[in-house]
Order: sequence, then structure tokens, then C-alpha cells
Amino acid sequence: MIWFLIAAAVLAGYGIGRYQPGRRASDWAHWQTYRTNRPRHDARWWAVWTVLSTENLGWIITHPVQARHTWKHRNDPPPPRSPAPQIDPDWAAKRRAATEDQEA
Repeated sequence: MIWFLIAAAVLAGYGIGRYQPGRRASDWAHWQTYRTNRPRHDARWWAVWTVLSTENLGWIITHPVQARHTWKHRNDPPPPRSPAPQIDPDWAAKRRAATEDQEA
């Protein structure tokens, strides 16, 4: 009897893993937030809010150090941009001269 329960648990876990209900719910919630603007009194809005909040809380629980670091640095200014590349206006002449020197 115990082997039957173990086999049933393994099969149930495999089935849930293949179906991935959490990922499907998360994808649905993200699709709803980016696709439409729903009023707050709509039941779908509350369902989306619940799914996304659960997703965020799960990430905070499983990654507390990264979550704290992210929260501390959420208002940091963006890093400075690298300087724009400078293009030499005489690059073609210099290249031609370099190839002529190599040929000679």
C-alpha cells in the first residue's frame, strides 16, 4: 500500500511539474497587466494583483539577500554612459597609407 502512495505522489508531482500551473498563472497575470487597463472593482484586476503579489512574495522569501539589496538600491541613479566613439575623418587615407607601407 505504501508503494502505491509513493507512486501516486511521484506521478502527481510529475504531472504538476509538466503542467506548471504557477508559470501559467504568472504568464496570464503579466499578459493582463500589459494588455489592458482594468478598473479596480473588476474581479480580474484583483486576481492579477493577487497572482503578482504572490509571485513577488515568493521571490522575496526564496532570495532575501538579493531582495534587500534590490530594495536598497531601487532609487540609485543610472550608471554614467560611456563616451561616444570618435571617428577619425582621415581614416581612409591612413588605411591606404598603411597598406602601401606593408606592400613596399
